[in-house]
Parts: sequence; C-alpha cells; structure tokens
Amino acid sequence: MANPSDTGPSGIGSEVLRRVQFNGLNNVTTTLLTVGTDMIVTVLSIAVSNISGTAATCNIHIAPDGSGQCTVYNGPSSLPGNSTFVWNDKIVLVETDLIKVECGSDNHDIYMSYIEQEFA
Repeated sequence: MANPSDTGPSGIGSEVLRRVQFNGLNNVTTTLLTVGTDMIVTVLSIAVSNISGTAATCNIHIAPDGSGQCTVYNGPSSLPGNSTFVWNDKIVLVETDLIKVECGSDNHDIYMSYIEQEFA
C-alpha cells in the first residue's frame, strides 16, 4: 500500500466511527485491532478497567506492519484494583498495523473507540 502521508486517495473513500470491546480478560496480551487493506485508523481512546480487587500492570503496544513491537504506554508498576486507566492521545495506524493491550492480572475490561477511513 502506498504511504497515505505521501500520496492522496485514488477514489472515493469512507469514514466510520467504530468501537471494539473485550470483557474479563485474564493475564494476556490482546490484539484490539488489525488494520485492514487500504485503511487508516485513528485511535481516539482506550479504556482499561481492572475489575479485580488486586493491582496489575497495563501496557499498550503497536506492531507496525504487523511485526516487531513499539510500546506507546508502559504502565505504572500497578493499576489499582477496581480502577480504570484511559489513554486518549491519538494514534494513527495504517494497513497491517496492530494495536495490543497487555494486562498483567485477571479480569480486565477493555473498550477502544476509533475512526476507520478507507483509503481507496
């Protein structure tokens, strides 16, 4: 895919607000989104709720082109139990990029809102 920063669209595209959510995640790294072909995604916010009673870590990672890993948020040593962290800095992702959240304890809920633009 051409880099959308260097070239303009070749046709009519679309722009849609979307969201994704995961409930009750248990000590895993979860891929929130894989950007599809000819798409640009602007992440608006990610809310991570630690719904367990114990503290846990929380990290947000980007995998440019689906490989490697860039940590955009390396959480504090612990997110208190029964608390929520909200990431609301904008992140732009392009085709094949991945965004992941890594939670270091049981029972996390994650909600992400984003704008999906078709680059066609």
